[in-house]
Amino acid sequence: MKKRFISLLVSLLVLTALVLPAGAASVDLADPEALLPVDIIIDQDSREIRKVYDLSPNTNPATLPMEAFERDGSRYECTDILREVVIGSETQTITQTETVDSAKKDMETVLELLPQEKETTTEDGFTGTLHLVLDSIKTEPAGYGSSTKPVTATRSYPNLASADANHLPKTITEGGRTLKLQDIQWQTDNTYNADDYEIGDRFTAICTYGGSKSVSYVTGYTTTANYTGEVYRTGVTVIRYTVIFTGTPIASVDPEPVAKEEQLQAGAGWPVMTVLGLAALAAGAGGTYFVMKRKERMSYEETADDGRGGADAHHGDGHDGHGGRV
Repeated sequence: MKKRFISLLVSLLVLTALVLPAGAASVDLADPEALLPVDIIIDQDSREIRKVYDLSPNTNPATLPMEAFERDGSRYECTDILREVVIGSETQTITQTETVDSAKKDMETVLELLPQEKETTTEDGFTGTLHLVLDSIKTEPAGYGSSTKPVTATRSYPNLASADANHLPKTITEGGRTLKLQDIQWQTDNTYNADDYEIGDRFTAICTYGGSKSVSYVTGYTTTANYTGEVYRTGVTVIRYTVIFTGTPIASVDPEPVAKEEQLQAGAGWPVMTVLGLAALAAGAGGTYFVMKRKERMSYEETADDGRGGADAHHGDGHDGHGGRV
């Protein structure tokens, strides 16, 4: 029974220890803004590690990682920093848009205003030659104007009895516009019959009507075209920093005291509630043990009582027999 209780208590303690967090454990999160080296040079014989960083001229070198670290049984600390100016050239492809104004929109006129290539210098100091992209040429009206133009129409009215303008229409409609009578030209037609009787003159009126209309027109054209090409610049491109770390061997430490110290730190890091929970588990297990022990004692006492009763009965029977023999 004792072995069973001890086994149960040990199992509960082990299960509780598994779910507990490690109080002494720590998470080392890397700085998301930390700079990454472009090269790492390791000299194991001299215990020297060099980390190379390429920074822009505007970057503050104080942002370089220079904290001490441990590697292969040695502790490395920053002992020196080297600075080097790297001179080089940069190239890139750019596209620029050119805009010109013209009175006409035909391609011949436009191409006279757009050169096939041009030299350029950007604000960043890049220079180079750009070439015209013909497919990018677009011409659109720059604006519109309006003007008034005269409109005239002629009408003939023949075979009139007299040259009387009162019988002529004073206005007509031409192309959706109303034109007014402006001028009349009269023509006379004299006829003669077979009997020599003169018939009266007949008249033809040739009338001119006039008015005005508004006409819109393009004041000019705007053409846009793209020029593209490769440009370059020379000068300071990067500042190269070499951070030198020198290592020293780490003194060996007795593992047993270290293990004990880690155990003490881990125990000190347990939450108070966890300790109370373990105490409650131990109390419950102890109560269970005492209840089981009590039941075992009661069962033992009942068994002892039964044994004494049977012995007394057997002794009485023997006494009666002996008296009979007397």
